[in-house]
Amino acid sequence: MRIFYPGDTGYDDERSGFQTGLRHEPQVIFAVENARDVEQAVHHAETRGLDHTVHTTGHGLTTPATGVLISTRRMNNVEIDPTTRTARAEAGAVWQQVIEQASPHGLAPLSGDASDVGVVGYTLGGGFSVLAREFGFASDRVRKTEKVGDVVTALEFDLLEIDQVHAGELHFDAEHAEAVFEAFHSWDLPDHVTPTLTTLGDVVRLTFASTRPFDVDHLRVAPTLIDEFGRKPFAEAAGKPLPPHTYQGDNVLLDDLPLDVLHRVRQAASNAGVPVFLGLMPLGGALKTEATHLLKLISPLLGVEQQHEEVFDEVRSFVVGRSRNFRYAVG
Repeated sequence: MRIFYPGDTGYDDERSGFQTGLRHEPQVIFAVENARDVEQAVHHAETRGLDHTVHTTGHGLTTPATGVLISTRRMNNVEIDPTTRTARAEAGAVWQQVIEQASPHGLAPLSGDASDVGVVGYTLGGGFSVLAREFGFASDRVRKTEKVGDVVTALEFDLLEIDQVHAGELHFDAEHAEAVFEAFHSWDLPDHVTPTLTTLGDVVRLTFASTRPFDVDHLRVAPTLIDEFGRKPFAEAAGKPLPPHTYQGDNVLLDDLPLDVLHRVRQAASNAGVPVFLGLMPLGGALKTEATHLLKLISPLLGVEQQHEEVFDEVRSFVVGRSRNFRYAVG
């Protein structure tokens, strides 16, 4: 284990993560390598009356740490047991490690659309997989949790017998957004298909995945910029790492989303005065929740809470909660 104090060589690198808009400002960083190191870090915090925060990739960074920062990036061992179809991942492991080690055995985890996300933080937040409607939350597959105090040091969880998936994406110019949103909203969605609708500047993107065949012809309502769909290894559908950057985002869970309201959300996001990219994921299927949709907003800068809340105002009467998985740089 290494311990860093402000001004030490390596302190800045150790406190930094995927989120570049916020940085931790800890009094001390414990760069842990095992559960015994975590115990020492927690003891240090408790005996001095300091808060302690766990840091892996920093995707979901909300409140910067000022006391003790427990950096787990070196504590990242992953073990696959193909006989029991389980994985054990330490606190600093990311999904890419699990995917790479599980795939030679024809197995896959319920990971999301960014493979550089930490396994533990993602799973403790519920875990909306690219196959969520088919298999449920990642947290539903946890077999064992290893902890030191309130710090999770490792998870053991089920893997699924998945080698190939049917997956792809369609991209459209934003001038066709109204027609694309309407086609997506009217989709008679099979329970085994997990789709998302996303706006990315001048592009509207649809993604979808399932282990079973399905049809997306009705979504091709306008000329496509990208039209890619077929059977592929799970790893190709699980998302690729992104470079660190500044961003802020939040989400709401909805119990209904009429088409006219969805169009108002789209228009409010596009007219927000700052870049606001929206993402919409229909729920249901194996996701046992009262919510029917997850609506998330994200911007490539900080200080946009008001603009996001003005977009959320369009769906306020349908809000039934929020997901921990999609809260970035917000309290």
